[in-house]
Amino acid sequence: MKRKFLFILLLAFAFFAFFTLTDNVKAAQPSYGDDGNGYITLGSQKCFFANGTHISIEERDDGAQGAKIVWLDGTETKTVNVPSDINVFGGAHHDATNYPSTKITMNGGTVKNIFGGGLHQSSVTNAEVVINGGKVTGSVTGGGANIFANSDSGSHTGSSFETVVTNATTTINNGSAFTVYGGGEGYSTTNNATLNINGGTLSYVTAGGSNGTTGNANVKITSGQIALLQSVNRGQVSSADMRVLGGTIDKLYVGGETEDSNVTGSIGSVGLDITGGSVVNNLYIGKSGGQLIGTNGNNTKVDVDLYLGATVNIPNPSEFQNIPVTHYVFVTIDDNRFELETGKTLADIPELPAIKNVAGKEFVHFVKADTGEVFDEATQINSNTDLKVVYKTVEKPTPEVVPDKKDETPKTGENNIFNIIAITSLIFSLVGFVIASKIKR
Repeated sequence: MKRKFLFILLLAFAFFAFFTLTDNVKAAQPSYGDDGNGYITLGSQKCFFANGTHISIEERDDGAQGAKIVWLDGTETKTVNVPSDINVFGGAHHDATNYPSTKITMNGGTVKNIFGGGLHQSSVTNAEVVINGGKVTGSVTGGGANIFANSDSGSHTGSSFETVVTNATTTINNGSAFTVYGGGEGYSTTNNATLNINGGTLSYVTAGGSNGTTGNANVKITSGQIALLQSVNRGQVSSADMRVLGGTIDKLYVGGETEDSNVTGSIGSVGLDITGGSVVNNLYIGKSGGQLIGTNGNNTKVDVDLYLGATVNIPNPSEFQNIPVTHYVFVTIDDNRFELETGKTLADIPELPAIKNVAGKEFVHFVKADTGEVFDEATQINSNTDLKVVYKTVEKPTPEVVPDKKDETPKTGENNIFNIIAITSLIFSLVGFVIASKIKR
């Protein structure tokens, strides 16, 4: 019996170890060739594969063009110098292994292309690219690459092989890049793509991939110079949420750009917010599936919100005649900010009843915070407004003091006689009890 129990225990442990090892693959050491050049040649492309190991890209110490790639091997720091036409991949090459995470941080130097995922058949769960400085002469791509022109394409690429990144996050804080894609390239799949742009100089930014399939794409821009921003290039994007909170964009397309006939990608829905401090020199509706959004037969859902303080020029207003474009302002009431469509009144703020009906206070009116002028809540609002609420304290009525009730029943003769009779009866009862006890003895 003990042997049987031990056998079952060992079998269970073996299964646990097997699934643990297969589901949590550790990063391998980077692949970059043994010839001292710092790269592997695939076709005419020079490639460095991090294989899931987190790496950083720095300026070269020798002052030459290119970059230095740094990573940690246990407790040992390793470096390799690479040329300026290097292509850096966070994932692996033609490897069905799923890598849980990749991370590439660029602080300096010059490279050609950066991919958060792998090349050809590859799989990464969480791919991250951070650009703090340096120069990317080609593209920064959050996902992986499936075709990658002039690489060893053919037997390792195409729709029959999967190039997958589940979550791709790209953050650009500084530096420069020619193109930036949230998703992947070729027949690649990126389930979720996130682009955070906080600075830098960028020529061409796309929420989805350069091609392939992108699920949900999210773009947040707080600063930087961007020549062109669009939601889709080629392939398919399910939905895109683009929030422009700052920076300067020369051309912004809700869909794909219209000047390039190769931009044929389709997108299901787009939400675009442009807030105060942002500058968009040209806002266009763009296209989906090669057709201008808003025209007959185009089912792309679009919601555009423009906030007061944003500088937005729409060269062709007729493009938006069938598209809802809402202009918003901010109303601040006692330090709480609310979004309100221009032309609306305070009564259109859903929280207004709660603001006015505060327990223990009686609402008087609103006043402008800077001038103290009484503000009529029925007035249409077309600019940012800062208000204070004036209340008066509701005085609670003093509760009436009710004196304790006392028994004021007058003492009467009948009451006294009753008491005398009751006491006398009690005395006689006690005397009788004592006499009876002695007789029994």
